[in-house]
Amino acid sequence: MIARFRKAGNGKMPATPGKASRSLAAAAALAAILAGCSAERDPSELFGPSEEGTLVIDAVLLVDQAFPTIILTRALAPDEPFSLEAAGESDAAIVIREEGGDDIVYVESRETFGAYFPDVHGSVVKPLTRYDLSVIAADGDRLSATTTTPARFAIPEWLLLDEDGEGVRQELASFPEAGESTYVRNSLVFSDGLLEARFERPDVPAFHIGISSLDLESDFVVDLDFLDSLDLAMIERAASSPALSGEDGTIRLPWFAIFYQGRYKIRIHALDENWYDFVRSTPYF
Repeated sequence: MIARFRKAGNGKMPATPGKASRSLAAAAALAAILAGCSAERDPSELFGPSEEGTLVIDAVLLVDQAFPTIILTRALAPDEPFSLEAAGESDAAIVIREEGGDDIVYVESRETFGAYFPDVHGSVVKPLTRYDLSVIAADGDRLSATTTTPARFAIPEWLLLDEDGEGVRQELASFPEAGESTYVRNSLVFSDGLLEARFERPDVPAFHIGISSLDLESDFVVDLDFLDSLDLAMIERAASSPALSGEDGTIRLPWFAIFYQGRYKIRIHALDENWYDFVRSTPYF
């Protein structure tokens, strides 16, 4: 879904009920952690067992899209800054095997360390299909992974509801339906009403929202005078949600994930078990 967000009035963010109590709880937890620390500890004790040298695969299959670039790295020591130049794994043999279909053979990129891409272009990921990933590193280390892709997933209704979530103010247009006019038809006032997606829920563990600002030079949509310039510079134009159940076939899109004015692209993905586990175990994903 594509939408454009703008300020209303002075653009100040409304107070969030319960915000003070949540902040207090976070501060109390931090104080308890600090109380258990000692300034005399050896720095080496601050890290768990090192997984240095462990092979790591980064790849996500999206139904009806081309097979992705795969990033293959090895875990670095905890005190070594990450870079693909340092961590990228070369000369590996990578294949994705489609159940009842062809093998997708990957070749190494000549430009990006640790990157591999399909040798033949044009193949797309199919719904409700099992895929097996096989990796053989140059030193003989092996990795494998398996997934069964979800069914095709579409959202027929994007709605702007009233503040109580009871009445529909506006049915938002989709980009395939309205093209460039989507930006005008979906021009919304920040925090005015509730954004909701409605759909027929497929049999998947959960859903995941990704939101990205398309106007990279746009100003903030909320007043953040309490932050200094360094803090402001760290506010990203893309965000993602934790795993969401969507049990009743609806998902609400939170306003607090939006910081900038202008056009946005909003995606909702139906997750398989692998992505579901990853989202739940990875902070700030």
